[in-house]
Amino acid sequence: MRHLTYGMPQDKGGTHIQMGVAKGFFRDEGLHLNVEVTYGGPEIAAKYSSGALQIGEMGSPPATTALARGANFLIVGSGIRQRALQYFVARSDIRSWEDLAGKRIGVLSRGSCSYWFTQLLLRRHGMADKADIVGLGSDYPQVIDLVERDELQAAVLSEPTASIGEHRKAFRIMQALTEPEFCPGMQWSVIVANRDFIAAEPGTVRAVLRASTRSYEYARDHPDEFAEFAGGRYGVEPSVVKRSVAREAPGYRYDGAIDFDGLALAIEMQRRLGAFDVPLDTGAITDLRFLPQ
Repeated sequence: MRHLTYGMPQDKGGTHIQMGVAKGFFRDEGLHLNVEVTYGGPEIAAKYSSGALQIGEMGSPPATTALARGANFLIVGSGIRQRALQYFVARSDIRSWEDLAGKRIGVLSRGSCSYWFTQLLLRRHGMADKADIVGLGSDYPQVIDLVERDELQAAVLSEPTASIGEHRKAFRIMQALTEPEFCPGMQWSVIVANRDFIAAEPGTVRAVLRASTRSYEYARDHPDEFAEFAGGRYGVEPSVVKRSVAREAPGYRYDGAIDFDGLALAIEMQRRLGAFDVPLDTGAITDLRFLPQ
């Protein structure tokens, strides 16, 4: 049995993979898989580049930024959340974008997806540099508590955290990043692997992707079981999980295939926001030989 650690950049992003582990899908591939969270996009990118983590997920904004700076990994597939399934949420007393002046907006970390998406939103609404963007790091699991205590007044979040916070009436959703004027077609979640790991263990990369897509498809085909599993992990009613899935399922991808046009949009967004200024070819940063056929 090959022991392998699979990276995730936040604590609630890998539920489909965790369910696949519980169902034995990775064991069927000869893998003893452990999911490890490293909070933040640049932080987890550094681990993939060094080989401290050999394979796992992250968002395309920090992934393409790291690759533009010479990171030693490649994109080998799409995570289940292919589209930019993140949401700008705010306390009920924040009624307009102008109300964010001087307020604290929580993001996963500086340079993470939520950081770049916050920059995009603030610029679009004429609020650049008028609010305080706070990188939460390991405090990210407490983001709903921080909003409830008014230590944060807004945040950019993904599911199921957005639905859990709505259920607790901590905040409301002001903007979805999938709306037409923002990032509707962007390739968001990507599976990456260290280049040396790819060269040394191509069969293991293929096995991880096979078990991952099997996990995604099983969760899709067994929604009640998935809601019970996820609800148990997060301490919420299955109905909250079902609400979160219903909101984001149109942006799911189950077979791991990359949307190259969507990846080009992610690169263009990062260049526009000033993350990097060098050209980045989508074919040069991907290796899709290992996706299930």
